[in-house]
Amino acid sequence: MIYQGMYKDRPAVIVESGSLIASFLPEDGSKMASLKVKDIGKELLAVKPGDKYKVLAYDGEYVPSECSGFDDMFPTVDPYTPQGGPYQGITYPDHGETCRIPYEAKMDENTVVFRSSSRLFPIAYEKAVAPAADGGLDITYRIYNNGESAFPYLWAGHIMLQGEDGARVFTCFDGRQVPTEMMFSTVRKEVELPLDRLTGYQPGEGAAYKFYYVEPMTEGVFGLEYVDGSRLTFSLDEKKMPYLGIWFNNGEFQDLYSITPEPCTVPYDAPDRAAARGITSIIPAGETFTFTLHICWK
Repeated sequence: MIYQGMYKDRPAVIVESGSLIASFLPEDGSKMASLKVKDIGKELLAVKPGDKYKVLAYDGEYVPSECSGFDDMFPTVDPYTPQGGPYQGITYPDHGETCRIPYEAKMDENTVVFRSSSRLFPIAYEKAVAPAADGGLDITYRIYNNGESAFPYLWAGHIMLQGEDGARVFTCFDGRQVPTEMMFSTVRKEVELPLDRLTGYQPGEGAAYKFYYVEPMTEGVFGLEYVDGSRLTFSLDEKKMPYLGIWFNNGEFQDLYSITPEPCTVPYDAPDRAAARGITSIIPAGETFTFTLHICWK
């Protein structure tokens, strides 16, 4: 079932599947602002308190905005200005452009399609959301390069999940010794930080850190397993979305208790940093990058 509604004070499109209820905001990057378990009303995403949504302006800063839920990051996470090529001197905005622009939403009984176009590049962006046969959700992305040159980019899912004591992150790397690279950490001394769970909620001071697995995923499956045995699972084609980063926040960042898995086409938060390590993702001129993210609650 798909229908119009509100999330705080923002227009929303609500998608109900057999087990999940998701709220998407067309005017705010078509972000998934809320994801609830249908039968029990459990909110799975990290959300901010209050009745007013902090809108991210096109030229605004990402972190002081709502900075919650599930935003699409494209064509970068950190700001990036190409030093050569056809887009030399054009800055890819902080946390990408797609989360900053309004989308047209066309909906029927079974699917809603969000569409928008870049203001900086010859890129069109589309995502179609539909209930899945197993009671979950399917989100199919299509990114069109309508230009005459190849487009270097990064796509990442900024999936901020509500943290819980004892919840465990599962990935295809479980049980393997896989190298990781820390992107940042608020911990000032050398301690072993867990890669699969939070350390405990400490508002304003609990450890916040983000790392990437430096090897590609062998299977595009990851998610959270809760203390009661329930699981929130995300799955996608690991050949199209090979890398995974995870950001744990035990309270230092905006008093949130959250786990943010970030599946991505390339790691290290910007296309140039990844390219310096020999890892690139490019949409050839006139072609389309397509992939589907499946979300399931069991």
